[in-house]
Amino acid sequence: MLINGCTGAVGAAAVQIALLQGAIVSGTCSADAAPQAKALGVTEVLDYRKTNLATLSRRFDVVFDTAITMPIATGMRLLSRGGVFLDLEPGPAKIIRSLFDRRLKPIICTPRPAIMAALAEAARAGGLSPPRAEIVAFDAAIGKIANLEQGVGPRGKAVVAIGTAELRDFRTSE
Repeated sequence: MLINGCTGAVGAAAVQIALLQGAIVSGTCSADAAPQAKALGVTEVLDYRKTNLATLSRRFDVVFDTAITMPIATGMRLLSRGGVFLDLEPGPAKIIRSLFDRRLKPIICTPRPAIMAALAEAARAGGLSPPRAEIVAFDAAIGKIANLEQGVGPRGKAVVAIGTAELRDFRTSE
């Protein structure tokens, strides 16, 4: 499996879920993020600045473009026979194309209780851990959101804790 953008929020979750399902994961990210990708369990890390995926000779059963930067033609070319290209940005043209080309799978989902329960259990068991950069108290959330909208913020997700008990629990679980 190839995950384009393997250290972003969606990419990191996709890596962890793929590994839980037994997949061997290759991924693209910046050279600076390569250690994070390796720590997630990515076997082969490709620097997206230096690797031209359009000329890569390797083929994958699944190509998941979590960065939403890969042209469909490139993703389709990277597929092995019977492989699928997972697309996070399905517009009308892509949805129509997917009706005729079963290798293109637009991602349109509604969280189902069984899936959410399985993800919660994976998180409880330590197999799924979203990157948390910062934990903020509820009264600091507006300032955090304003900073993020201006592009100021750490890598990873900010967790907003409603009460002091939740804030304490998050901080002790790090």
